[in-house]
Amino acid sequence: MTHWLWSVPPDAYSAFVRTGTFALHRQGRRRLAELEPGDRIFAYLTGTAVLAGEFEVVGAPFQDATALVPDRHLPHRVRVRPVAVLPQEAWVSREGFAGLRVLDEYADLAPSARFRRVTQQVLHPLPAIDGKVLEFVLQARLGADPDALMAAVEAVRQARDRPVPLAEAVDEPETDRQSLVAEPTVGYVASDWDRAAALERLVEAVAAQGFRFEPWEVAAYVTALRTKPFVLLAGVTGAGKSRLPVLVAQATGGVATVLPVRPDWTDPAETMGYTDLAGRFRPGAVLSAARAATPSGTTDRSAKPAAADGAGRFHTLVLDEMNLGRPEHYLAEVLSRIEQRAPAPGGWESPPLLVETMGADDAAWQAVRLPPTLGIVGTVNVDESAHAFSRKVLDRAFVLELAPRDLADWRTASATAETDDWPAGAWAPRAVRLGELSDLSDDDRQRLDRAAAAVAAADAVLAPAGLGVGYRARDEVALFVLHAAETPDVFRTSEGSPVDPLDLALLAKLAPRLDGARAGARAAAYGLLGWAVDGRPADARRASALVDDWIGEGRPTRLSDATFPQTAARLARIAEGALDDGVASFWA
Repeated sequence: MTHWLWSVPPDAYSAFVRTGTFALHRQGRRRLAELEPGDRIFAYLTGTAVLAGEFEVVGAPFQDATALVPDRHLPHRVRVRPVAVLPQEAWVSREGFAGLRVLDEYADLAPSARFRRVTQQVLHPLPAIDGKVLEFVLQARLGADPDALMAAVEAVRQARDRPVPLAEAVDEPETDRQSLVAEPTVGYVASDWDRAAALERLVEAVAAQGFRFEPWEVAAYVTALRTKPFVLLAGVTGAGKSRLPVLVAQATGGVATVLPVRPDWTDPAETMGYTDLAGRFRPGAVLSAARAATPSGTTDRSAKPAAADGAGRFHTLVLDEMNLGRPEHYLAEVLSRIEQRAPAPGGWESPPLLVETMGADDAAWQAVRLPPTLGIVGTVNVDESAHAFSRKVLDRAFVLELAPRDLADWRTASATAETDDWPAGAWAPRAVRLGELSDLSDDDRQRLDRAAAAVAAADAVLAPAGLGVGYRARDEVALFVLHAAETPDVFRTSEGSPVDPLDLALLAKLAPRLDGARAGARAAAYGLLGWAVDGRPADARRASALVDDWIGEGRPTRLSDATFPQTAARLARIAEGALDDGVASFWA
């Protein structure tokens, strides 16, 4: 592992952090080719002359000419994940780390010119001692707990005792890589772990508890939570919305916590936390859940990583009746950070959830992130006591609708089913954006092409009404389909009929956007119904005929002859409301 100092233009830094990508123009290209996954980068902001954060390299350098920063051509790039990102008020001025050993490399220059010679190279390797010193400085600014700081001091001492040539990469033994921000290892997926067989056993285990979920419902829930760790479960009261996440957690060796949402949650105090009158920070429920889900149950990144033996549990936080309050108010930090996740050991994690600077006694909470081992599931209460979801919430979630299948069947299952302890890594997605995918087969590319084409066609219907989708929805639909392809046989009805994962993904990401009495919303519902049936957007007259046909069939949940059977049936229900009451609403 090598430590590097990267000189970053201040106006580009926020884009680098947001996208998880560091980039340069020409200066530094030769050094960039030497970067390897696991190397650490310290971001030095030129002009302001401050140290702003530490990042870990997570991929090989690559070239990409697409715009990353407006008015800047930065084609030479590398993917990173944040390790320690300082708030602006905590940036470290150059005087705070002016004694770096790397400056000795230019001892023939005047003191004022030495640092300039290092930074003008854009990317410069650092001796191990300098890397440990800078890690200590950053963690001290973040307010790390005393044990962590002592670990940093010991790391500095060890690096000082180990002579290393100034410009030579440091190849440290694995036992010496436990720096202050060393990554904790979470569960991984062993090569002999059979995802498809494990999901089949999960379906059987849920059924053995007497709950009548369709196999595709269980498969869709697991696939959605893997694709995006934010899932909304909608349905009538008593349909099992809050029970399904608990059953899945129990059957896979995970942990599920149910947190009832209250109508008086109008800000993040109950979820993220607040500082009481005595000046003590009181962590909220979501922040506490994120910390509990962090491997080893702590935010102390100086802890020695657990052995990669498949241990590690996936945690699910269930926000029961989530829309009794307004999620965009009480969950604002999570909604923002979930889109800033970057590659991390075991999956993807967010930047720290809290941004304010705290005292030493509370600083551990400031380092808490959304870890790869946490999923958030909200159950949706649809009645006059609940709030409608904003576009910000819907854009960031998969919405799955659960419905009772056979109320006449009251008999509980008598058999017990085999269960598995799923490795935490089993919940990690292949990527969070299509641009991050690699090693795609021809079949994978065909699936992605079909999904992207379907989203584009649907967007052409939704966009005129102001309900169009963006790259996020496209990527998540496509990734859902890609993940579902790993367990195709479980996407079936109880009778054994196959269910198209793309149909489910379109229903989850597109139909919930329909909500309103405007003429545009009604036109979008009619158009999307026709498109889901046979690819031809419908007007009000044709939509009325399609709805009549659906009613004549007994209002089924699937229109078997449609291109997208379940999406079409659900849109027929929405269109019925638009025709009868003038309101096109998924949530009515």
